Amino acid sequence: MCGIAGIVSERDDPCSTVSTERMVAAIKHRGPDSRGVQQIGCCVLGNTRLAIVDLSERGRQPMCNEDSSVWITYNGECYNADEFRPLLLSRGHRFRSATDTEVILHLYEEYGERCVEKLRGMFAFAIWDSRAQRLLLARDRLGIKPLYYALTANGILFGSEIKALLASEHVSRKLDGAGIRAYLELGHIPPPWTAIQGIRPLEPGHTGVWQEAKWRTKAYWKLPVSTGGVSDEPSQEIAHNLGEILLESSRCQLMADVRIALFLSGGVDSAVLGALMRHVGADRLTALTIGFEEESFDESEPSQRTAKLLDIPHRIIRTPASRTVESLDHALWAMDQPTMDGLNAYWISRAAAEEGFKVALSGQGGDELFGGYASIAWFNRFSRVAGWLKPFPQIAGRGLFDHQVLPFRWRKLSYLVGADDPFVAAQLAVRLMFLENDTYEILNPALAPANSPFEAKEFLTELAKPTKSKGLEERIAFLDFPAHLEARLLRDGDAMSMAHSLEVRPTLLDHRVVEYVLAIPPAIRLQNKKLLLDATQEYMPAGLLPDLISRPKRTFTFPFDRWLAGALRPAIEDAFRPERLASTGVLNPAGVTRLWRRFLKEPAAVGWSRVWCVFVLARWCETMRVGV
Repeated sequence: MCGIAGIVSERDDPCSTVSTERMVAAIKHRGPDSRGVQQIGCCVLGNTRLAIVDLSERGRQPMCNEDSSVWITYNGECYNADEFRPLLLSRGHRFRSATDTEVILHLYEEYGERCVEKLRGMFAFAIWDSRAQRLLLARDRLGIKPLYYALTANGILFGSEIKALLASEHVSRKLDGAGIRAYLELGHIPPPWTAIQGIRPLEPGHTGVWQEAKWRTKAYWKLPVSTGGVSDEPSQEIAHNLGEILLESSRCQLMADVRIALFLSGGVDSAVLGALMRHVGADRLTALTIGFEEESFDESEPSQRTAKLLDIPHRIIRTPASRTVESLDHALWAMDQPTMDGLNAYWISRAAAEEGFKVALSGQGGDELFGGYASIAWFNRFSRVAGWLKPFPQIAGRGLFDHQVLPFRWRKLSYLVGADDPFVAAQLAVRLMFLENDTYEILNPALAPANSPFEAKEFLTELAKPTKSKGLEERIAFLDFPAHLEARLLRDGDAMSMAHSLEVRPTLLDHRVVEYVLAIPPAIRLQNKKLLLDATQEYMPAGLLPDLISRPKRTFTFPFDRWLAGALRPAIEDAFRPERLASTGVLNPAGVTRLWRRFLKEPAAVGWSRVWCVFVLARWCETMRVGV
């Protein structure tokens, strides 16, 4: 696991090396074990390495082939790398290291851009082919590893984090209005936007090529849309086959020359992952859990039961509000982009790093794959209501519901009236943080001019297109991947973990697992984790399965509703001082003041998430020194 950065110019530019060195320094937290910058003609590649496989200097990057004609800077893990070594050796390639990095380098020599189709894992990399004068950027299928780029008048620059591109000084620190509006609307910034003008993410499952001053991107993988219908396989056979695939994925993801931690909550996904890992021989696991003083949020007791049944060492990391306040500056810096989520990943990653771990396993993805979200019922209900209300004019919905005096959750119902697409309307009614009109009150008019586009609707409408002919339950489950898992959870998880030099592996999101599961009819797949439990029960120790079945479903979150008016209140009121907001120039002080005062008076009517969303934006802009 590493951080990568680089610049390609139309002509040799000595300043590019200095700029790349600044970029690499800005992401040194992603790889504290070694650092390298290499100029190859008009291309400069940089890397900061977190050594996990082949800890020797032989794994140092950037890395080249035998004749130094092809170079790579790489971030991630390719779990099937060893499958290709014999083939590559038989074709005359020579290896200097035991790293997966070098395997990918030689695969490129054999297959060109299509080498990514052969990789199993999580990755983002750049390959410079000096013979063809071509830069190849690539990102894994689900976007577990990030990669950003910016086109300039003289070429292209790229990096693992936005921090790197800003450090190059080739990109201005100006906010992108579309990205900031999308953030307020959704609580995160989905592709194709970022918070900064001119910076774009390479999207999951895509490659990008820069050659002869031209840039093109191409999808090499797309999230499968379920075929629906009835399966030819009996349910028992599906469960058995899924269990075999999950075992194989678990075995692959133990690839490491360092100790491995397990992120353990009180829920099903991480418990199942622990059982799988023990079954495939992981004998050096340590389980880590975040605990809270607030009993209704604390998962310490069920996670302790799980660890005891799995017979693995277990540590609970207590996170009082006071400790969260003390770490706010670093957590906001770690975000890389504003997000209302991620503090859970920040704290568990910090705990793992303090214990000396470089790798941790996560059960992320289980809810999306196996129907674990309670919100599915709301999406379903709202979609049907929006269908009934489609004949009525939209203005009627605004007139009935969109009034500032009403609780925010009621105001969102205005989108269900007269909707062009009832499915998208339901998504808006559940997912929105701020209505489009709210952005005009909260933001500087330069970022939210009158009649600006409605980014949330644009984003969700585009994501919904591939499933237009599918059933409602199928559509809801499919959209959770790009709208929530990829755009928020995986991005936040990478940023927060790598801020502590920790690699997190979401084992359930092996693309072979995802492809198999999404081909299963929804009636079998989306039964509140039943399929996952059926597939893995034979690998569980006695007593674990009935214990998991009896546990109530809980969503892991921080007790912000209590903290905002308590321990976090001084920090929020300081950030919301009108003169402080005016000095940054991003938020409208009067609008923020109204929001905060109403929250203190009627917390339930506003919701803690909206206040936290605005607070994060205000403080993140200060931390990153960005503005209008």
